[in-house]
Amino acid sequence: MLEPTSLQTTGRVASAIMDYMRLPTFLVGDDATLLYRNAAGMAALKDGDCFREADDTLFAIHPADNARLRAAIAGTCASGERHTIMINDVRNPRPYLVTAVSFQDDEPPVKKSAIVFVQKCEPEDDTFARTLRQLFRLSAAETAIAAGLVAGADIEHIAESRHAKITTVRTQIAAMLLKTRTRRQGELIALFSRICSLP
Repeated sequence: MLEPTSLQTTGRVASAIMDYMRLPTFLVGDDATLLYRNAAGMAALKDGDCFREADDTLFAIHPADNARLRAAIAGTCASGERHTIMINDVRNPRPYLVTAVSFQDDEPPVKKSAIVFVQKCEPEDDTFARTLRQLFRLSAAETAIAAGLVAGADIEHIAESRHAKITTVRTQIAAMLLKTRTRRQGELIALFSRICSLP
């Protein structure tokens, strides 16, 4: 059975705060060694749909996802910059949004580590669409495309499901890039995923 571990730098208060969070949260070393996992994180490891633990190391189930997870953690620990990636769930077609942020332990020996937050990307149709319209003035067609992108659909699938041409969907995505001030489709998906993960 998985046992919760405490953060030594800030003790019981930090552990209590992390356990109160409903997001699966992990504190990992630059090689993805698990230093801490909150209650939601332990539940995610127990489910084993996206993540697993082996030899006190955090792994994503799919090898390609695992390579991206390890690269994001190592990049965050090396540069101190936040990295966000998508991880697929075995049972759910909607991906998880995984964000790694830098965390430094001040007690000797000083180690670079990262806190990994996991959020489900499940856009609630009405709330998600209304939020996108209010924040970015997206049209109904654009919000439907946004929901498809967050759900992990590619442009061809979105075009087919909307009975639209691929060029039309690409044009609408280009318009969304301008409205949201993002530069790439990956940034756009990450932005929309964060929005749909908000309570």
